[in-house]
Amino acid sequence: MKTAGPLRQLAVVCLMAPAAALHAQQSADTGWRIDGDIGAGVNATPTAAHARGNGTTAIPYLNFDAGPLFARIDTFGVKLAPAGAGSIELLTRVLSDGYTPASAAAGGHRRDSLPLGLGTLQVTSFGALMANVYHDVGKSGGNLADLMYGAELPAGELTLYPQLGAEYRSSAYVRYYDGVSGHAATNPYAALFAECHLGGSWYLNANLRRTWLDRTIRSSPLVRRATLDANLVAVSYRFK
Repeated sequence: MKTAGPLRQLAVVCLMAPAAALHAQQSADTGWRIDGDIGAGVNATPTAAHARGNGTTAIPYLNFDAGPLFARIDTFGVKLAPAGAGSIELLTRVLSDGYTPASAAAGGHRRDSLPLGLGTLQVTSFGALMANVYHDVGKSGGNLADLMYGAELPAGELTLYPQLGAEYRSSAYVRYYDGVSGHAATNPYAALFAECHLGGSWYLNANLRRTWLDRTIRSSPLVRRATLDANLVAVSYRFK
């Protein structure tokens, strides 16, 4: 296991944002007080391209609101205005999508993206809906979008959060990270996040997620897989 660098230490990975968004509901009376979870864990998130290293990192676990500011594991931002059952939000994400190809013939190191965008999280009686759009101000210069639906299934000390969603990546993003020119990609995914109350204010968090790679990405000579599986285990303390 390797220790995360400065950017990676700020987030678990984009794969966990939907689960965090679902159960980190905002409170109208919290002011600037932290309301949510802070902890640490281990995350395994391979890249689509064949890369050096296994993508396993030690990470912080941040999932809280503090007035208009929020952290949802890999997503950070500020709530700009109320909208429906949530708000319009100014967002950034810490995506550990940079990598060094396993073969020198595949080119040099790809840097992590630096996405900035707008989005909304709508927490309703039938589940959570999330829609975010970003522009990568980093090396790729591409655009990204994420759409997710998540449900909440309480079971005593254990709560399950099944999720379904899709990630859109523009042609510029796909060209830089996957080596395919002229084509965008949409990757559907399914995940199951579990939160177990350990006692007092302590919680154990775990996530399993599978992403099905778009045919455009699978056609790249850099890519040797059809799916991506991500796993997370973290322990957190809940502030109220």
